[in-house]
Amino acid sequence: MATQIPLWIIPFFPLLGALALGAIALTRTKSEQPAPEGYIGALAVSFPFISFIATVMFAIEMPRDGVYTETLGSWISIGSFQVSFGFLFDSLTKIMLLFVTGITTLIVLYSIGYMKGDVGYTRFMSYLNLFLFSMIVLVLSDSLPLTFLGWEGVGLCSYLLVGFWNKDLLNCKAANKAFLVNRVGDVGFLLGMFTLLALGGTSLLNYANLNEALSGGSLAHVSFARELIIIAAFFLFFACTGKSAQIPLLTWLPDAMAGPTPVSALIHAATMVTAGVYLMARLSALFAFDLFFSVIVLLVALATALWAAIAGLLQHDIKKILAYSTISQLGFMFMAAGAGAYDVAIFHVFTHAFTKAALFLGAGSVIHSLGGEQDIRKMGGLAFKLPSTFFIMLIAWASLIGLPGLACFWSKDLILESIYSAPMLYYTALFTAILTAVYMTRLMVLVFLGKFRGSSHTAEHMHESSIVMQVPMWILAAGCILAGYAPLTNENHHTDIFVILACCGGTIVGLSFAAVYFSKKIPRYPGHNELVGFARTWTFLFDKLHFLLGILPARIAMSILDPVNRFLRITMIVIGAIPVICSEGLRFMQVNKLRVQLALSVISSVILAYWLVFFIR
Repeated sequence: MATQIPLWIIPFFPLLGALALGAIALTRTKSEQPAPEGYIGALAVSFPFISFIATVMFAIEMPRDGVYTETLGSWISIGSFQVSFGFLFDSLTKIMLLFVTGITTLIVLYSIGYMKGDVGYTRFMSYLNLFLFSMIVLVLSDSLPLTFLGWEGVGLCSYLLVGFWNKDLLNCKAANKAFLVNRVGDVGFLLGMFTLLALGGTSLLNYANLNEALSGGSLAHVSFARELIIIAAFFLFFACTGKSAQIPLLTWLPDAMAGPTPVSALIHAATMVTAGVYLMARLSALFAFDLFFSVIVLLVALATALWAAIAGLLQHDIKKILAYSTISQLGFMFMAAGAGAYDVAIFHVFTHAFTKAALFLGAGSVIHSLGGEQDIRKMGGLAFKLPSTFFIMLIAWASLIGLPGLACFWSKDLILESIYSAPMLYYTALFTAILTAVYMTRLMVLVFLGKFRGSSHTAEHMHESSIVMQVPMWILAAGCILAGYAPLTNENHHTDIFVILACCGGTIVGLSFAAVYFSKKIPRYPGHNELVGFARTWTFLFDKLHFLLGILPARIAMSILDPVNRFLRITMIVIGAIPVICSEGLRFMQVNKLRVQLALSVISSVILAYWLVFFIR
């Protein structure tokens, strides 16, 4: 490459921003005078923006199929276990980093207005920069161990940001849930790496070496090589289901909406949750090794997409509707990966990032104007009160449901085409796409059309968001239009005409039905309570399964083992106390008075002499 800029510059500035803002937050903890928000906001935006500019420079000078590597030095060196600290910049890295750094910069800019006046303003900005640093390390690394470092970093930042308003117990519980469920998936990541170590040593932890070994057949001499490869793929896929909220580890994402709305847009829509899809694409040779495993990925992805689409239709919280939509769209991405269309999966990651970030920031603008209200049943008629937010969300809505010409239209059609040869999978996915049009149109109708259903006090204080919040939203809205024309796939915009017509027709039918049905005042009808019960059961289905299959057996085992544990602890204390008591007794006998010691010596001598005379003949 012609550029002399090192790769480490890209993660360096967000890390510097996190440290600088963190230091300011700590020094101002006990100060009555908080740091100026304008200065803090400018500082918080500048570091991600510099990282974005550096990524753009690399992207411009990097050939389309070029690869650039940079090794900073040895990281782990224990006998034969050797891992270097290195970065890899190729076409996949380029796509991911462009939208990760770019969208994060916009969300930090939006946060300046959204978090204005918050007592933890500086700390929040520090967490955002720390998150970006972790995500860049995850994407830029050239090996699984370094990816795992970033993987854990975004998990930590998710915990910090979801539970940012930690005076609310529900926020704390949501943060704990997000952290713990992701840790379950991370066990799969570790076991996957251990399996690869058993297969071929530390060299297989490097992406380039692993792909070369899988494609070159150099593992043929290893006993049970095929079985170990499939086991490694299974464990790593399990890790991906945790980070990208797929069945069975999807329950954390809707609850994570408890955090501030910029967090929802950043971590749980545009970047962190796509890490699992990224890892699938990065390890494509591993996941495509066995056809049976690809079928498993497809079925899990399809079930996730359909389940989440139905759940999204049953929600009343505006952010939770978007959260279940994210889970469903991630299912579409995993479908493409399971079908072997990894470039299409990343294409949908790219288009969905702009679309869902715009929707979340738009939802944040609505919530902000309504004083924190999130129930769409208490909204309505906001199109004229919040015209800018309405048009932004209208563009993002049109993109997400797949209207022709917008970003997600191109990527979603390519996904449907990739599974077109399997009719059952294809028609189920098509039905799920139609459901997307239904629940998203329901959201738009109930929020922006009709009459306002909230309190009169809220209506009086309703206002459009500030310019610092609107600018990022409009840029993202432009991305909802233009991102679909980025040449990210070899087959871009060349979908089958039947797939296009079926998807467009289904989308129009879905949005038309939803527009007519939800624009009317729907009275309660026989069976209403049953529907409410179904909605609750369906929404918390996997929470209940986790409780029955994981938490409850663990509690039973703990109740059984707790008495055993108590007995063992008492036994250990008693056994440990015996020598202590004996030693204390002996110490007590070792008195300092000479007369007592002499008397004891005389008595001992008499006893010994008596024993020698009468018992030893």
